[in-house]
Amino acid sequence: MNKNKPLEANNPNEPATDGVDRTAQEILAALLAKDSAKVNSYYAPDAVIATSGRPAARGGEAVSKAIRNDVADPNFTMSLSNEKTEVAGSGDLAYRRGAFTITFTNPQTKQAENAAGTYLTVFRKQADGSWKVVEDFGV
Repeated sequence: MNKNKPLEANNPNEPATDGVDRTAQEILAALLAKDSAKVNSYYAPDAVIATSGRPAARGGEAVSKAIRNDVADPNFTMSLSNEKTEVAGSGDLAYRRGAFTITFTNPQTKQAENAAGTYLTVFRKQADGSWKVVEDFGV
């Protein structure tokens, strides 16, 4: 059992919840390592990334470009604080919700800026049992 979670009586989705949390940790580690190819591998071909201040990236190439641009920024760093992970009763969809902090280069001023907000990431279970991001929103 995960010590950070409250004890739940016979939670049938606990392995799925752990899998989603593990996937999210792997994504963050790849982001911090600035490995855009690895980060991109965790996103479904029809994924959407939407963040404040820029148009939503919809689908494979747009998502890949957004990830490449983020990790190419020399000031880019991010931290996440997960508040909740929930897996649907069907076991094929899940979401994580929490807070984030990010440092990035402002394209207008060319200076490093810090921002904080709330994120919601939706995952879909794949045929091989892995989890991929299908919706990733940060506001």
